[in-house]
Amino acid sequence: MVEIRVEGNKRVEAEAIRRALRTKVGQPLLPANTAQDLRAVWALGYFQNVELLVQHLPKGVAYVVRVEERPVIRLVQLQGNEELSRDDLKEEIEVKPNTILDMETVRSTVSKIQAKYVEKGYFLAEVTHQLKPVPESPGSVDVVFVINERAKVMVKQITFIGAEKVSPDILKETMITREGGFFSFFTGEGTYRQEAFDRDLQVIQYAYFDRGFINVRVDKPTVQLSADKRFIYITIRVTEGEAYDIGKIDFAGDLLPDVSKETMAALMRSRPGTRFNRTQLSQDIVSVSDVYYDRGYAYANINPVTNVNADTKTVDLTFEVQKGPQVTIERIDVVGNSKTRDKVIRRELRVYEGELYSGTGVRRSRERVTALGFFETVEITQKPGSQDDTIVLQVEVKEKATGTFQVGLGFSNVENFIFTAQISQNNFLGWGQSVSASAQISGLRSLVQLSFYDPYFLDTKYLLSAEFFRVQADYEGFIRNSTGGNVSIGYQFIDDLLGTVGYSREWVTVEAGQNLGAVLLANQFLSGVTSALRLSLSFDRRDNRLFPSRGFIHYGSVETAPSFLGGTFLFNRYTAYSRLYFPLPLGFVFKTNATVGYIQQLDKNKPLPISELYYVGGINSVRGYFLRSISPSVKVPRSASPDATVTDFDVGGNKQLVFNFELEFPIFEKAGLRGVLFYDAGNAYASNERFFQDKQDKLPLGLFHSAGFGFRWFSPIGPLRFEWGIPLTRRPEDDRILFEFTIGNFF
Repeated sequence: MVEIRVEGNKRVEAEAIRRALRTKVGQPLLPANTAQDLRAVWALGYFQNVELLVQHLPKGVAYVVRVEERPVIRLVQLQGNEELSRDDLKEEIEVKPNTILDMETVRSTVSKIQAKYVEKGYFLAEVTHQLKPVPESPGSVDVVFVINERAKVMVKQITFIGAEKVSPDILKETMITREGGFFSFFTGEGTYRQEAFDRDLQVIQYAYFDRGFINVRVDKPTVQLSADKRFIYITIRVTEGEAYDIGKIDFAGDLLPDVSKETMAALMRSRPGTRFNRTQLSQDIVSVSDVYYDRGYAYANINPVTNVNADTKTVDLTFEVQKGPQVTIERIDVVGNSKTRDKVIRRELRVYEGELYSGTGVRRSRERVTALGFFETVEITQKPGSQDDTIVLQVEVKEKATGTFQVGLGFSNVENFIFTAQISQNNFLGWGQSVSASAQISGLRSLVQLSFYDPYFLDTKYLLSAEFFRVQADYEGFIRNSTGGNVSIGYQFIDDLLGTVGYSREWVTVEAGQNLGAVLLANQFLSGVTSALRLSLSFDRRDNRLFPSRGFIHYGSVETAPSFLGGTFLFNRYTAYSRLYFPLPLGFVFKTNATVGYIQQLDKNKPLPISELYYVGGINSVRGYFLRSISPSVKVPRSASPDATVTDFDVGGNKQLVFNFELEFPIFEKAGLRGVLFYDAGNAYASNERFFQDKQDKLPLGLFHSAGFGFRWFSPIGPLRFEWGIPLTRRPEDDRILFEFTIGNFF
């Protein structure tokens, strides 16, 4: 063979094709090599057609490789997509511009786009593709994905056949797949997704297991499409069987000599004679396992063996224990923390190298690291150590952004406009410290604040916090200006129990309103200095300090401003609050808050200044009432004229009581949008009134009450709150419904 000739190539070099061939110039042309040459050229991936030809020449034989190149993709376009944007589909589009056309990739993209539409409820959507040659650029094509979305298909009805002993309503509550309704456009309910529905069938079975129906059978459901192809009707047939109770409970296998069977049984919620419950049984296995884990048996396995008695409708349970070897922790590895220092994570751990493995310690460690709020996920896994009696723990974290720069502008009919700016870092330089600078300006207040917080000052169990502030607040009857700061040192006595002692100094000026008969209140519009010591104690078991959904925090403080500290205002202030968080199914969270405050006059010749007293009302107190509008009041003249009319002037109370109840639920979880329903109650009381006292017999329990709803958006600039409060004990000056907006969390 005297020549290898390449024909039809435009972008691919001929030499690249020759190198792929097994046949070479100067070698005899063997038919056995031809098939290998064809596969080799085709495998280059650049051609949509390849031919191998032989041409006889006077000097010998020419081997001709004739190719037709695949076109280059110029543009990738979507056509017909109205409900889903290109951004919604970007993860599904595998075809990229300026690459060689691959039809397998095109077909894969068609399938993925169609699957995305099915996930979003467009069950009948059709997706095809077109290849459009580009006349001005020979060898190039535009790939167009043509989408016929059709109408969104909604689950109209879910019917259970045979569900008699467990209500269909209860079964539907366990399902992700829901019947659509009027608000489906906002909530997304009514969307049919096959993978979610497959999970639902399993959960329905578990719902029966939790009620003792151990022989329940859930048949393959029927899914029917309506004639107009807009609705889906689902029918699920259930064979319930009989409910079973728990018979005997026993333990066998590797039992611990210092732990009796009665002790382990006491740790369980399952009891003989009670209804069999699968979920409760799983929790009981965890409780029994912890007995072994906390003694170093990291590989303990608890296997419940069941013996079903059909005659008595009971299930006997025997917990077979295989304890495995007792192990110590050889090493703890921390991974995934590119910014956060190792010690910030390690100081939260409650398991230690060289000590026996502890299951409770591992669980508490994970909870404490998660509660820092620095990480999206925290996982603690284990693997064998260098010896049989050792184990290695790996703490794997996924960091999230902890620094924020926020600028916001809002409006409300209470404060008119609200401008806020904040720069903060909750994990400063990865040391676990928090620093922030913020400013707020509205129609009723202005605030500048600088703060610093170190939870482990100088790597000890002491914390240090410092704050500087300048505040101006309009109380309608007077304006309070203050400049000051405080510093606190705290100590963590035990896990989550923190005591602090702090000192604050604040310079306060009070300006009376222009149109008041200020003679009667002259001794209350006082300016001066507050110099105070504060002792506080808090017990914080929230799962996340920034956005809690489980746990509690209890707080109490005593602030004293005696004369020997050099202040003008002399008082004691007592404050306490308790906040509880309860996670509910489907991402719902129920929250409660109770706050009580009392300020005590220390010198009878120096009355409490009006600027230190309590005013209730507003978006961070009792919603539905104007900011600081709930207060004891006195009658004052509108002017200095002897015949001036009188008006009520809010003078503040020396006691306050506030209750808040919230049900928070997801709306668009991925976008960080949640809804809230709330009920508030509270009041501020004068010195001659008692808590819960009502002088006018118009306030149930002596409290102002309100209810309402709102939306919360955990936006890139911070948490935004939009809430509508309805005063239930409305006064003439109160609106029927009050909208308020603010930036930041409530509790």
